[in-house]
Amino acid sequence: MRAFTWFTAAVLVGLAWSGTASADDDAEQPPPTGAPATPIAPTDAANSAPDAARPGPVAAEADAAKRDTAAAAATAKPDSATDDFLPTADDPRIPNFLRALRLGEDSLLLGGYIQPGFRYVTDTDFNQDDSDGFDFGNADIIGRGDLTIWEKLGAAFRFDFSVNQGNFNVRDVYGTVSWDKDLVALDIGQLKVPFGEAVIQSEAQLQFPVPARIKRLGFNRDIGVQLRSNIPIGQVDLGLSAMIANGEGGFRQRINIDGEFLYAGRIEVAPLGRMGKSEADLDNSDFQCAFGFDAAYNGALGNDLGIGDAGAGEKRIGGDVRLWFKGLSVRGELIHGFRDATASSPSFDRYSVMAQAGYVLPIPIDLPKFEVVARFEQLDLDMSNDGTEGSDYIVDQSSVRQLQFGANVYVVQHAVKVQFLYQLTDLLEGPMVDRNGNVLLGDTIYIFTQFAWL
Repeated sequence: MRAFTWFTAAVLVGLAWSGTASADDDAEQPPPTGAPATPIAPTDAANSAPDAARPGPVAAEADAAKRDTAAAAATAKPDSATDDFLPTADDPRIPNFLRALRLGEDSLLLGGYIQPGFRYVTDTDFNQDDSDGFDFGNADIIGRGDLTIWEKLGAAFRFDFSVNQGNFNVRDVYGTVSWDKDLVALDIGQLKVPFGEAVIQSEAQLQFPVPARIKRLGFNRDIGVQLRSNIPIGQVDLGLSAMIANGEGGFRQRINIDGEFLYAGRIEVAPLGRMGKSEADLDNSDFQCAFGFDAAYNGALGNDLGIGDAGAGEKRIGGDVRLWFKGLSVRGELIHGFRDATASSPSFDRYSVMAQAGYVLPIPIDLPKFEVVARFEQLDLDMSNDGTEGSDYIVDQSSVRQLQFGANVYVVQHAVKVQFLYQLTDLLEGPMVDRNGNVLLGDTIYIFTQFAWL
């Protein structure tokens, strides 16, 4: 409760600050970007035309407005950053047949995305992987609804149903009550736990066909309630989130079976304004950056990271940074966990670190766009063991390093894209190579596509 008290105080301070900024903004508004400071002088052709042939002032203004509208439509970008919580306008660069279905004056939206592809793993003496073949990264049906109840008071719902495993899996389903969009918002249902940028990141806007391994130290989705706020302070965007959840992994276990809860909070600061959730900078953006800080405590873990974790408490902290600049995108993240002791195992730490970068090649064509990407990751789920303590070598208890190199073709932004990835995996503890000096885990090649109606 103390954390929620401090969070509420921070929101109230931000509301007062933003209200002051709004009053100052209302006092003097600069002309909109791109608006002429002085009336446009008539062209020489218009000056030399006979009076009867010249368009009147009203007709001339209408013609100029049409030309400006057409030019804006040709180069327009979405009105606001792509975000899980805010409704966004259609991107005019994406053809109609690749847009989500909108109903009720755009208050309801139904969309989805599929990520079919092929995966090939090189076999080794240690790991004879027979899972080569076609697969789905994700196959999701998504939807949302937004309603203004009174002035700035609004309500919304979101859902995300995954069918990539051949069954109907609920990922997100929650309702929201908000004031002034998301100046203050309360979400209740199953949703992403606000811990770790890799978890919060939209799965439909990735630079790689596989998610970052650091997500394993996030808490993914859970059933609970979240209070959040995005507070504009001048040019700075301050994001605050706090959530209490069952800690059981959401719909996998719909009731809290142990009486313990998961508490998570996140602060994100974007000094130059709110950033979208696309990993790639497809809009050749001016410099933008954001910094995130996370903390969480789960009173009783499940067995997602190992059977020995069941019932143990764990504290985790994390930080992340991301930036865009003229087609270059860079992001990094670190998470450190402190697992409590149980009756059967002592306490230990775990960590994961990730850094990735991409660059959209400056080819002077609108579409498609070509990008090269690279990512480094290192993960150790149990820093006190190296995987050789038992009779069998347990890879998950070893420190694992991955290097990934890829190339992407964005045929139509994230609506249609093709992704290639080459992945190398090294074990940094225990037997790192076989008796012939070969790596234990073979290299992996991914070739995936995405078709999305967002």
